[in-house]
Amino acid sequence: MEVKDISIKLFSKYDLSKVLANQNKIISDKIENLTNDEILANDIEVLAENFFQEYFIECIVIMEEDVNKRVVEQVKVKKYIEPFFRNAYGSDTTVVDGYRFKFYYPYAGDKLLFECQASTFSLSGYPSVELDNKYIEITIEKTIHEMEVEGSKEKVLNELNNNIESIKSGSEYCNQDVRCFNDRLKESIINRLEEKRKKVSAYYDVAKMFEVPVNRNNFAETHISVKRKIAPISHEYNKESYYCITDKDYEDIIDAIKHTASTYERTPSSYTSMHEEDLRNTLLATLNAMYHGGVMGEAFRHTGKTDIAIERNNRAAFVAECKMWTGKKDISSAINQLDSYLTWRDCKAALIYFVRRKDFMKVLTAAEDELKQLQNVRRFETIDKNEFKLTIASENNVGQLVNIRVLLFNLYYKA
Repeated sequence: MEVKDISIKLFSKYDLSKVLANQNKIISDKIENLTNDEILANDIEVLAENFFQEYFIECIVIMEEDVNKRVVEQVKVKKYIEPFFRNAYGSDTTVVDGYRFKFYYPYAGDKLLFECQASTFSLSGYPSVELDNKYIEITIEKTIHEMEVEGSKEKVLNELNNNIESIKSGSEYCNQDVRCFNDRLKESIINRLEEKRKKVSAYYDVAKMFEVPVNRNNFAETHISVKRKIAPISHEYNKESYYCITDKDYEDIIDAIKHTASTYERTPSSYTSMHEEDLRNTLLATLNAMYHGGVMGEAFRHTGKTDIAIERNNRAAFVAECKMWTGKKDISSAINQLDSYLTWRDCKAALIYFVRRKDFMKVLTAAEDELKQLQNVRRFETIDKNEFKLTIASENNVGQLVNIRVLLFNLYYKA
């Protein structure tokens, strides 16, 4: 059973600027209470996105009236008495027979905003309404006499329209302030987190200088909201050494892959007999030749199902998976497979598809649509028609972000 709130006077109870300032204080306090381990073990962007998802304020959106919920009731209504007749009644109102009309407007957004006064507001005030978590209920009462007059229906609907337009105007004033708050929120959170991380790093540097042992505790898993995209975070800082490649090396590797695979596309007839493993080994040979004698040595090798990898101390820092295109349904599992191979920090990877379909452009569209819909995608960019860049929140290494380049190459050949 739905329980309604009592009738409220809109946009007047709280000062919105103070509400937003309090929201900022809550965020600052929560960041300050993060443990040293939580600050160091998680990517700043993962933490910032979590805080943003938890504390951004949803603007009010008022939708069209739900006509099916309209209600008309026979009631006693108060009738205002003109001053000339008040002595006869002894009061400025009397109760007479009439009608009560109820109109329901569904809405979305933060309910509290209906009670907040924005930096801009109407001096003439707003109508009183009743609110539950789904609907704004607007009530209009008329006497029997008022409803017997010609055009009474139009007058009621005009009054309704004036009321809802006034409410929409008040909500938009609140939304303007909220949008300004939300627009600055992510950057503000990142700045606070980076400041906190600097303090923690400085503390560890001093502790190390004096050879003071630093104790760490284990923590329970964070509750994950089902409504907002709150990613799990790591609660312990793993100080094991890790190996990563630079952004420039990453781009060089991707360029080498694209250069080699483009030869497949120019002369697809030469590669019709090649299966996935053969094509992968061709890429592998190119990369090995390219980096032979360099700082990475002979780091490229084929190890089981990890098609192409740069490894150091038995930990993969770059991984590429090569697959024949079988449909967009397999993209999610391929991304998860890549994630499972990667390091716990600063990961860079590639997913390479060989496509032997006549409708290559449809394949590209399907792949792009599927990649955009992946639940753990944090950023997505179309680099070229056949190349996509995405950043995902790792499921294998919680609290970390993984960079993945997805490339598709057309090997269709009609004999």
